[in-house]
Amino acid sequence: MSSSNFFHRSETFGYDKGESWASDALRLLYSVPRAYQPLIESWNLRNPGTLKALERLHDLGFIDYQQAIIINMRTSTLASSPSKPLSRYKITQKGKRLTKEATTDIRVLTDQYYRLTNDNVEQVLALLISFDVDKNFASVGQSIPGASEGINIPERTARWWVSKFKQDGYIKELEIKFPDTREVIPAHYRVTRLLSTQLINIAKAFPDSMPSDIINAYRLKRTRYLEDIDPYKIGINGATDYDHDINCQKILAKFIVSKNYLVTGDFITEPRISLPISRNSYPYVFSKYGDESIFYQPDAERFEIDSTNTPVKTILEYERFQSRRDGWDHIEKFLGWVALNCTSSEKVNLRFVVDSQTRARVYIELIEAYATWAQENQDKIPDNQILISVSTLKSVFEAQNPLLLTNWSFVKFEKNDSSEIFKNAVVHANGKSPYMEYFSSKEADYE
Repeated sequence: MSSSNFFHRSETFGYDKGESWASDALRLLYSVPRAYQPLIESWNLRNPGTLKALERLHDLGFIDYQQAIIINMRTSTLASSPSKPLSRYKITQKGKRLTKEATTDIRVLTDQYYRLTNDNVEQVLALLISFDVDKNFASVGQSIPGASEGINIPERTARWWVSKFKQDGYIKELEIKFPDTREVIPAHYRVTRLLSTQLINIAKAFPDSMPSDIINAYRLKRTRYLEDIDPYKIGINGATDYDHDINCQKILAKFIVSKNYLVTGDFITEPRISLPISRNSYPYVFSKYGDESIFYQPDAERFEIDSTNTPVKTILEYERFQSRRDGWDHIEKFLGWVALNCTSSEKVNLRFVVDSQTRARVYIELIEAYATWAQENQDKIPDNQILISVSTLKSVFEAQNPLLLTNWSFVKFEKNDSSEIFKNAVVHANGKSPYMEYFSSKEADYE
């Protein structure tokens, strides 16, 4: 909605009285492109009254709301409610090699399994191939009913073959259970041009009660606003372009209700950060006097408190498809952000969240390698107390307090009080990174 009438123009959201009933809701709405239900519920727990304010803003016509989108992945049709969770599977590298060979010569499969006949060998091969899901959807895999549908094989027979393929190492069962009919887009609110225009007007009319930086902080003069998500443009198996943002908000939702989350602190999702660098020497030095800049966009920036009740500036990176090499690059940019935006007395934490335990082990190797390099190059590490930590999505979702370090693998860079060491955070060019000193050029398979 973008048109404004007298009713809308007269609404002040309580700022004319010095305190707004909508302030907590506005802080949430303008921190994310779409405020999904899990994040709304957590934010409301820490900022009571937010949900009522959102409903009121919607009733007044200032914000848009979209119901949850639930899709049956096997039929690609909309549904009214989710189904029960099912075990999920996906093909292994060993299984991929078998399907490639059997596609060329079907006798490879019949030689492997003597029970196969000419009547069912094609269906069994098709069953195995159905677990070879696209990389974008690897985290949810495929169910047995979903795999057997459309290949003319009874589900009971499919279960027997899945058990056999799993036993022989051609497919593996994932750690999660997921329904075939599931919510792929949670219900959510989002801001409109009408709301931003009215907030600009209020800021001019009541400058003493409206936060002075609200126009820039909330980007109220933006030109583009989001519309409803078209359910028919969502991937047929439910993994969508929105999955990353949704999971990021679910992670933040868990963080927000943690006792170690700083209640008075706001968060920013996908902040667009420009980091100036100087190319006068190599590696390139992060410097506010740099002659050019590199771009840094982590998934979220926020505050938490540690065991001593001290605020900690924290960056969240939810890594779905990035390589370990990308992770090294993210660490360098994070340290550049620390050097340019934090005082040396501030504590900082970079939290990597990954989709599986396999990827967690890879990232643990990464942060340990970086810690080794940092120990040998202390002059290139900001003079702060720095933590770099790794956990899985499953661990974050299941932990009673996901911000406790006991739920994370981490390395710590202790503050060096030596005045003889001059600190200069650095960034390396592609192909010239110390990463190559610790890892081979061939990246691990992240399926």
